[in-house]
Amino acid sequence: MLEKIHKKLKELVLDWLKELEIQHRYSENTVICYRRDLFDFFDFLNLHEGVMVDLDVLKNLKLVDFRAWLAHRSEKNLSARSNARALSSVRSFFYYLAKLKFIDTKVIDSVHRSKLSKLLPKPIPEDNIIKFLNQEFYFENDPLWVTNRDRALYTLLYSTGLRINEALSICTKDIESEMKIRGKGKKDRIVLLLPITLERIKTYIHTCPYDLREGFLFLGVKGKKLCASVVDVRLKKLQILNNLPEHSSAHAFRHSFATHLVQKGADLRSVQELLGHESLESTQIYTDVDDYNLLKIYEKTHPLENE
Repeated sequence: MLEKIHKKLKELVLDWLKELEIQHRYSENTVICYRRDLFDFFDFLNLHEGVMVDLDVLKNLKLVDFRAWLAHRSEKNLSARSNARALSSVRSFFYYLAKLKFIDTKVIDSVHRSKLSKLLPKPIPEDNIIKFLNQEFYFENDPLWVTNRDRALYTLLYSTGLRINEALSICTKDIESEMKIRGKGKKDRIVLLLPITLERIKTYIHTCPYDLREGFLFLGVKGKKLCASVVDVRLKKLQILNNLPEHSSAHAFRHSFATHLVQKGADLRSVQELLGHESLESTQIYTDVDDYNLLKIYEKTHPLENE
């Protein structure tokens, strides 16, 4: 895609991506998404304008051009949420150019994204998750150490609210009752491990056939770092066997951790710190989940509902 844009613009794109990673401390995956969205925009302009994209092309864009791009994306059955994220990516690059005084942002600021429906996190019910964590085994043909690994990992996810990639990046030598975790934006936070979590991790370590002392804690059957995709594939297969809801995934353990804490009366500031959220607004969605659950209980149990 870089060959379809002018050399000067290419240099600016690379500098912008570097700024996102270094100064804004965006994760590698986030930077990849921003890059993909911007190149999708350039690809559209290349076809739409019929010329190589350069700064002059971007300066002369009209509101109708942005709307045409978003309409083009919608025709490809991309969701409103995906379009909103892509627009944010392109807007970020335009703001970067504006900061360097190459263009102004008046036109792109006038592009309004579609109103998004609020997606509430979907936790796994408490009874389901406790029963699941205490299973004797997960798959009959698995070696004992794999069962111990999975139980330790699932317990860790539910008891700490770690993101799956955070959990899989833990090294064995760092395991303590209080651990420093590097999360999104390369920001560190302290995570507390409950005694049962530590016990299950130690059981896994003692039964694992590989030397875990100097490397990652969670390994796959071939002795390499366990992949998040493998975790989710295994969970997908375990849904029916363990009466887990369809949305069960590694990330659902994080949602369950936060939702169940809020339901038990934990204050939002504490949950925010535990999750590693930058703003309280990100954490407040879990109060919405609790309110939603309360409303469903009310609808099912109030005497007038049965009239």
